[in-house]
Amino acid sequence: MDIYLYGSGGHAKVILDIFYQQGKSVKALVDDNPPSKINKIHVNKIHGVPIYQASEILPTISPKNSRWIVAIGNNRIREQIALKLENQGYSFTTAIHPSARIALGTEISPGTVVMANTVINTDTKIGSHVIVNTGALIDHDCNIKDYSHISPGCTLCGHVSIGKSTLLGAGSTVSPCIEIGEQTNCPPGSIIIEPLISSYTAGIV
Repeated sequence: MDIYLYGSGGHAKVILDIFYQQGKSVKALVDDNPPSKINKIHVNKIHGVPIYQASEILPTISPKNSRWIVAIGNNRIREQIALKLENQGYSFTTAIHPSARIALGTEISPGTVVMANTVINTDTKIGSHVIVNTGALIDHDCNIKDYSHISPGCTLCGHVSIGKSTLLGAGSTVSPCIEIGEQTNCPPGSIIIEPLISSYTAGIV
């Protein structure tokens, strides 16, 4: 089964490395606007993996024989592209760094990325196309909905619920049993001690 990444920026490079660390190869990077230059040198590859224009390469890729990760950090754009691929019959895989600690009973849905040195404790549910970024700590019985991004160094205590398409900024901490509504943007370093409802900022210290 061939693995493809949709995206060719910095986030894609990190995911490319995750697959490398797993001993897996990525067939190609696919992008709507692939870079023409990196470090002032014309290239069409990143770490040996070719980059293709999406409109040109997608018609040639078999949905049956491919699995995808949407390698784009922006939640809204990641959702748009994931839905586009899904509507064309493509399926998704996960990318989990070997250094991540995934406990018993944890569920991780397709399209999700778990980066280096993360800890996800028991009976936590992670939705589809979620980013659990470097060094994040997610305690037991948490529920993280689709298209959310848990940024580097975040700490989620037990029984935390994160709504769809929410961004938890780098180094943020969420107290136990807190619910954060969908499409909420929490600034870096937030300490969240009260429930947040859909992009409100009340409850952030």
